[in-house]
Amino acid sequence: MVRMEWEAARKMGLRVSTHVGTGLARVKQKQAIKKLNEAGLLGPDVILVHDTNIVADDSELLAKSKSEVSLSPFTELRTGFGITPIGALTNAGVPLSLSVDTTVLAGNCDMFAIMKAILNIADGEAKNEFQMTARRALELATTGGARALGIADRVGSLTPGKRADIILIRTTDLNMAPFTDPGRMVVQSTNPSNVDMVMIDGRVLKSGGKLIGIDVARIVREANDTAKRVRAEAERISHT
Repeated sequence: MVRMEWEAARKMGLRVSTHVGTGLARVKQKQAIKKLNEAGLLGPDVILVHDTNIVADDSELLAKSKSEVSLSPFTELRTGFGITPIGALTNAGVPLSLSVDTTVLAGNCDMFAIMKAILNIADGEAKNEFQMTARRALELATTGGARALGIADRVGSLTPGKRADIILIRTTDLNMAPFTDPGRMVVQSTNPSNVDMVMIDGRVLKSGGKLIGIDVARIVREANDTAKRVRAEAERISHT
């Protein structure tokens, strides 16, 4: 079944994304990376999410095949998948990027917090506060993700010819003072409230710290109404 799905995706020129390595017991039993490699299913068009439990030569196989691994540290810690193995994957030369996974588990879509988390995990794992640079964490969150999705020729960096995807951060806010190295400040100090302007492909979606063209009150109201309906339906089913 997996082979059929992979082949169908590749015929259509689509990337393949799947979870892997989320439990040590399952990893030891199923040897997913090894089996994918033997079946010729690894490659630069494959995005493996998490891979928190590495065994045998997994990292080397991923690096050799140039398979992408997307790390979601908040979800991986929250669900007990294990400590994100940033050191082993980095040392092996595996292509890496960062992701939120799901807001239900991560709590929000704060990529600044995700960058902080991966930086702290890398340093804590190595017992070296300088193991990962802030620039490297920023790279994983920007160009790394663009490469993994196969759109690095269009987004991921401020480069002539690419789409105008820009985020402007206020450096005058209290938590940004004193402003020193830009890369370190973005990763270690910035939070969403500091984002003053957001532009996607030249279209301004946030200006002066305010979202444009989005009815926030309506979205919040509809989300709460949906949650209430789901709870009510769950309770009704549980009593039938």
